[in-house]
Amino acid sequence: MEIGVIEAPTVRQLFIEKIARLIITGQLRPGDRLPSERELASQAKISKSAVHFAMAELERMGFVETNERHGTYVADFARTGNIETLNLLIRFNGSEFGRKKIGDMLEMRMAIEGKALERLAESLNDESAEILRKEVEEAKEIAEGKESDSVMKLASKFFDFHHAICVCSGNFILPLLFNSFQDVTRSYWEEAIIHLGREECIRLMIGMYETLLKKDSRESIRYLQQEFETYMEKIQ
Repeated sequence: MEIGVIEAPTVRQLFIEKIARLIITGQLRPGDRLPSERELASQAKISKSAVHFAMAELERMGFVETNERHGTYVADFARTGNIETLNLLIRFNGSEFGRKKIGDMLEMRMAIEGKALERLAESLNDESAEILRKEVEEAKEIAEGKESDSVMKLASKFFDFHHAICVCSGNFILPLLFNSFQDVTRSYWEEAIIHLGREECIRLMIGMYETLLKKDSRESIRYLQQEFETYMEKIQ
């Protein structure tokens, strides 16, 4: 068995995560002026070039804004951030994400997947039904396993099932959008497995599949909404 090379984070990556964490936790607030790159390099005991590229990355992710005359300031990442910002938030906060932010993420999923369900429920064919059936069967097998990483594998399979719904909808934009939130949705399913249990999550997956077979778009969307509400109740 080949496990491959284990790569450690670079100094630049660690510096990015350090600054991002200070901003996310509120230790650095929007409008705060950061030290110069030279000062940051001296404080962190790393090269100025590493700091320079790290700051450029942080600006691209919406965490900081640079003004050539006045220096670098902490940005309001809620206004300037992007999907990478969201993924970093998920990685840092995990299950500590507040209900409001979790609710916001589920609204995002409803916007994307709700449209996919609407299209798929009205155009489901045997090929699409078989693709979804296989995803369900594979999820069942993983749920019955005892591997130490089975929660992560099952969460990935739940993502695959819902991504397949977007693919089978026939709209090529929806699966691309859904795939952009891969880390977010996998994190959601990991939490769902922990809070609801494997059997309940599999039951919800089967329920969605069976609802789609009825080709009733309203019922499919309502089922997804009920799934989200069940999850929110459990994480109180």
